[in-house]
Amino acid sequence: MKFNEITEPSERQSKVSYVNEIWDSWQDSRLQTLSRITNYLFILNTGALISTLTYVASKDVSNNIQISIWLFVSGIFFSVSHAALDYYLTESSFSAYRRDVEKLYENALEWKSFVNNNENRPPLDWLLHSLGWLGAFVFFVGLVIGLCQIFST
Repeated sequence: MKFNEITEPSERQSKVSYVNEIWDSWQDSRLQTLSRITNYLFILNTGALISTLTYVASKDVSNNIQISIWLFVSGIFFSVSHAALDYYLTESSFSAYRRDVEKLYENALEWKSFVNNNENRPPLDWLLHSLGWLGAFVFFVGLVIGLCQIFST
């Protein structure tokens, strides 16, 4: 059924409410991911600066400290990759949703297809989870190696 074929006012309003609710949800997700990536980049760059200054200030430079620093750098990479991918996936899904809304209101898309498209957007959550866990793993390994180096001197 096309949008213009919905003649009952309450059913039409129900459909418009559904569209608006999903629209608001996507818009919120988009803004949150943009904010999150900005915060990640600031915090991670600050952490990288502190790590670099700590490395440079270290009088007794060892391979273990260098390994720890490289693990932290890897963690920063995984975290930034996660945030950027999260943002672009959300942006892509929201753009696809916007196109579907336009098609729906132009009567070029059936209601069932509209709902089906909205419920079946590929989230790639597995990739986001993998990047997050990798970032956490290298952080903790780097932390353990760094602490072992500090306490062994």
